[in-house]
Amino acid sequence: MIIQSLCQYYDILQNDESVSISRPGYSSANISFVLVISRDGKLSHIVDQRSDDKKPKPKRMEVPLQKSRSSGIAPYFASDKSEYVFGIEKVKGEKKEKMLSDRSAYVSLLEDVDGAATVVSKHSNECFEKFREFQHQILDNTDDSGIRGFLRFLDNWNPENFLENPKIIEYKDDILGSVNFVFECEGNYLHKNSVGREAWENYLSHKTDGEGQISQCLVSGEMEPISKVHQKIRGVIGTHSSGAPLVTFNKPAFCSYNKEQSYNAPVSESSMFKYTTALNYLLANKDNRIRIADTMVVFWAETSDRSYEDFANFFFAPREETNKEKTDESADDSRIRDQETLKTMEDILSKIRSGRHLNKDEIAVDPDTKFYILGLSPNNARLAIRFWYLDTFGNFLEKVGSHHLDMEIVRNDSEPKYPSIYHLLMETVAKSSTDRKASPILGGLIMRSILNNTTYPIQMYSAILNRVKVERSINRVRAGFIKAYLLRLARSGSINIKEDLITMNLNEDSSNVPYRLGRLFAVLEKVQSETNKSMGSTINSKYFSSASATPSVVFPVLLKLAQHHIAKSDWGFKSSQSIEDILLGVDEFPKYLGLEEQGMFMLGYYHQRKANYTKKEKNSSGKEE
Repeated sequence: MIIQSLCQYYDILQNDESVSISRPGYSSANISFVLVISRDGKLSHIVDQRSDDKKPKPKRMEVPLQKSRSSGIAPYFASDKSEYVFGIEKVKGEKKEKMLSDRSAYVSLLEDVDGAATVVSKHSNECFEKFREFQHQILDNTDDSGIRGFLRFLDNWNPENFLENPKIIEYKDDILGSVNFVFECEGNYLHKNSVGREAWENYLSHKTDGEGQISQCLVSGEMEPISKVHQKIRGVIGTHSSGAPLVTFNKPAFCSYNKEQSYNAPVSESSMFKYTTALNYLLANKDNRIRIADTMVVFWAETSDRSYEDFANFFFAPREETNKEKTDESADDSRIRDQETLKTMEDILSKIRSGRHLNKDEIAVDPDTKFYILGLSPNNARLAIRFWYLDTFGNFLEKVGSHHLDMEIVRNDSEPKYPSIYHLLMETVAKSSTDRKASPILGGLIMRSILNNTTYPIQMYSAILNRVKVERSINRVRAGFIKAYLLRLARSGSINIKEDLITMNLNEDSSNVPYRLGRLFAVLEKVQSETNKSMGSTINSKYFSSASATPSVVFPVLLKLAQHHIAKSDWGFKSSQSIEDILLGVDEFPKYLGLEEQGMFMLGYYHQRKANYTKKEKNSSGKEE
């Protein structure tokens, strides 16, 4: 289903003139240098294609297909790295010592400087020979002066003369790295030369797979040549820079019926090309991906309309206005678009809250369009699929919208109204940590809960509670998640707390004892801080964790201490009245609070603190609101 959906998306992209995507027989590669070859077969110039950044980045180019090289020697057409193009390699460390100690392992030692040796090894020399043979195989029957000059360069090139070329010396250290080259002949790239492209495509049309296996493709259902090795997928954090395959069989235990590698799950060459190209396109496009912990999430709609991805990206990570942005008259186009999308998002949430069905006229996209989400994370030798989601776009908006609605809670203007999933996950990590990374397991669990509109993972809830206890701090995001977790549990009937008791703002009528105790703790904390404003710490730093877990042990002590503070406070009568009102609903202090009850305690504490420190405004009749 995943591969089939990606193949369908490739067909959509290929028919979209506004999208640049590789055609069959071609792929995208990072190119660092262009080797300019003269008509007489000389290397006349080397052009650096890398960016001017502090850490130069190669340029992405469409080149003839570069299939993944799992093992052995497999040259590419019109583009490759130094081992194949020049027949040399750079070795250091143990590899260098081992190679130089065995004279049969290398042809010639060109240089040994700073612990690294430049050598023409047996392997690199064979790579060059295979590269030269492959180019001749494709281009020998062509009649083009630029191509003839390129072949002449390969025929005349001697790897042992590598350091004698002044053009090479200028970029020697970079060339010896893992970089790719393309060739320019008579002012045109070899891989874009019309004669060269025709020769390449003619070669592909007559080419058979390595072992010539033809079988029924699992994706198309057609009898086609089967791909033995699948292309690597780039862009997933934690994998090798060259990427990692999504489908691979690299252990005998994974194989059956005497079939090797990907013949165990037959996917044709054409289908393999389509799904890998589409997936690499999605991972390279920032509008089609977000990162959640170590998981890279890609999403797409079954249409060429980009509005769907823009909406999805915004719902995953809303970009909200700050007060500065609201007053800035010189807002750029992207900010204006964000403000418009935020307004549309709020309209959608309003409809979801009222239970109305989303329709095309109101949200400017078709809610019945199929929408896909794929979560990928790194593994030892391949990519792991963390989750897979397929539904209509309207259902996706409703489910993610329900998450944002459940997370709604009273907040300050500086706090996010719609926290992103990344922000939510980071609240499970200690703020003092130098290397702040959220658990990859939590990332997958929270996404499944949101996309399936089910109860949130208890692992996430426990992690949030622990952070609140350890740091003795509860902000809008943590309180919002505690509220959302309890709300979904109450909605499913899994806890003995009524849904209407879990509110966005302070609920003074709530009869829930843990909630009242959380409110009581906030009032006692305020009494103490009002009495002595220069105090470095409050009861929060010493008693919060134990008060939320074992109230019967802590609250008698706190109430006794409070009497001393009330006697000194200018606010004493109001404090006493608040304490009495809260305790009216508490017959006795519980000995122990479970996890859900601790959540209600923290929710009550958060609500009461917000009420304590929120300015009351007077309405037109002069009464406080």
